[in-house]
Amino acid sequence: MNAKMNWKPGGRLAAFAVAAAMVVLAVGPARAGGTPPPPPPPQKVPWYFTVHAGEINYDLGKANQAFTKLKDLGGKGVRTDVFWRDIEPARGVWDYGKLQFYTNFVSNIRWHGLEPLIIFSNAPDWAVQLYGQDKAAFWAAYERYIREVVLWIGDRVNHYQLWNEANHLIDPIDAADDWQLFARAGAVVRNLDPAARTYINVMANLAGWEAAVTDWLVKAGSYIDVIGIDHYPGTWACCFYTDWGPLDTLLQRINTPGNPWYGKDGAILETGYSSWAWLLADEYDQRDFISQALPVIRTKVNSNNATRPYQVVVLGWYQLIDTCTDQFNPGNCWVNGGVYGMGPEAHFGIIHSDYSNKVGYGALKTEIGKF
Repeated sequence: MNAKMNWKPGGRLAAFAVAAAMVVLAVGPARAGGTPPPPPPPQKVPWYFTVHAGEINYDLGKANQAFTKLKDLGGKGVRTDVFWRDIEPARGVWDYGKLQFYTNFVSNIRWHGLEPLIIFSNAPDWAVQLYGQDKAAFWAAYERYIREVVLWIGDRVNHYQLWNEANHLIDPIDAADDWQLFARAGAVVRNLDPAARTYINVMANLAGWEAAVTDWLVKAGSYIDVIGIDHYPGTWACCFYTDWGPLDTLLQRINTPGNPWYGKDGAILETGYSSWAWLLADEYDQRDFISQALPVIRTKVNSNNATRPYQVVVLGWYQLIDTCTDQFNPGNCWVNGGVYGMGPEAHFGIIHSDYSNKVGYGALKTEIGKF
């Protein structure tokens, strides 16, 4: 059944009446220069938890169980992907069952009083091949994917992340083309839902991450509202849990007139700690990360938001649920969790894959309550 038949009353339906209109790509520079405005009144910064469809096995009952845990932790939002590979597994062939699942998933997020932040991500294999053969055809397909997602769920969504960690080594799009991910997706979102906020995220534990963000902003800045960093001290970054240099960089640059980053809001869209290896990086280490890293984040965010005009508006914990919990027999996670079963990727959750709490659960709930 077409999800548009299930739209709730009071949604922004008028914004979607132009759905059939052609999207015109108009790229502009980021805001720069000028006298900084005064800081806005202080507000509590919401914590979002990442929940993928895979961790709940595309099961809405499990989603409800997850959202109950999320709210108990003090979370205010759910950051989740609508995977391109799920909804268009073959070129021009749409999986309406998966589209309906994502539609109901977003409705459940709202039903629980939580705010969804939707990520466009994970190009299917056919699209990656198309990118290598015919870029113009790839970009047309990409824009259709974005449009389809917004048409199905946009009346319940105020926040979109335009692709995921485009600077990552495993991303299939050439670095020189990354800005087009944001400009093209942003143009579709602006056309269909002008009131929505748009986010980008950067893996800040890779060399050259600042230059990548600057390039994106210079070429596609008018489509970007919020710059998010992904920072994992102790897992992907070999530094102390209290080392938040990338956050310092973000806060400085978004509040410096003349900087290409100036005038954007900031976010930590991903941080966390993988309890993936017994004795080496276990659940007690994850608890220590929480107890040491979050007070530093809180101090820096509070100071910035009290004195500077451009704010940290979202904090994100990656992720709520382990993909697979089996530290003593990691081979089992390889079987059950696929390529992400081995190593750190399977163990970022603050609850196990059976939804029981990890050692650090209480510490995370306590620290979030202090923000």
